[in-house]
Amino acid sequence: MRDYTHICIVLDASGSMASIEDDTKGSFNSFIKAQKAAEGKTVFDLYQFSDDVKRLVEHADLATFSDDLMASYRCSGCTALNDAVCIAIDTLGQELAAMKEEDRPENVLMVIITDGFENASQKFTSKDVKDRITHQTEKYNWEFQYLAANQDAFASGAELGIAQDSCDNFVASPSGMANACKMMCNRATMVRNRNKKKYTESIVLAWIPVDSVMCLREFRLWELWVMWAMWE
Repeated sequence: MRDYTHICIVLDASGSMASIEDDTKGSFNSFIKAQKAAEGKTVFDLYQFSDDVKRLVEHADLATFSDDLMASYRCSGCTALNDAVCIAIDTLGQELAAMKEEDRPENVLMVIITDGFENASQKFTSKDVKDRITHQTEKYNWEFQYLAANQDAFASGAELGIAQDSCDNFVASPSGMANACKMMCNRATMVRNRNKKKYTESIVLAWIPVDSVMCLREFRLWELWVMWAMWE
């Protein structure tokens, strides 16, 4: 479905995030508000991970959802990052597969945010994460973003199969979390605009006069604009 973006956030809720728990809620609510105002349909999922993995928000259509989506976010425990990412990918993949092709989102963006390293997963390894991310990226054009504190986000993201230009560091502080949410906003905007550009450059059929003969040919819109400008 055109102009339909599905955003899935996999958010660290380990004990080390407790000092910025309220700031994380506030920054995320600002992010959600910005996405709600964006053009097109936006559906939101939120997973938090500590010792275990919890799905706090399930397929919330931001156009109609008015509750505080961050109300249940709580920090404690360790960092089961691998389990969280694999569960989120598997669950969303199964849910989208069950939808009709015409109802599926045009864009899928999954953002992983952590302030530490994996140390508590019971089911999945970093290889499992990398295999899934590579598969979803190459086969279904999902996009992934990795934002991390207290580590080299570029190196950590690469181990999970995420491209360097989709990784960034942030500081685990109130202002740092606000900045991380701005980076998410920028990425969501980029994802939406990229597909709009593809659409405006899509191939169209047009009647073009060639040597005084009307011929039906295929052109990209930008090619037509150039030709129209030349005729005028």
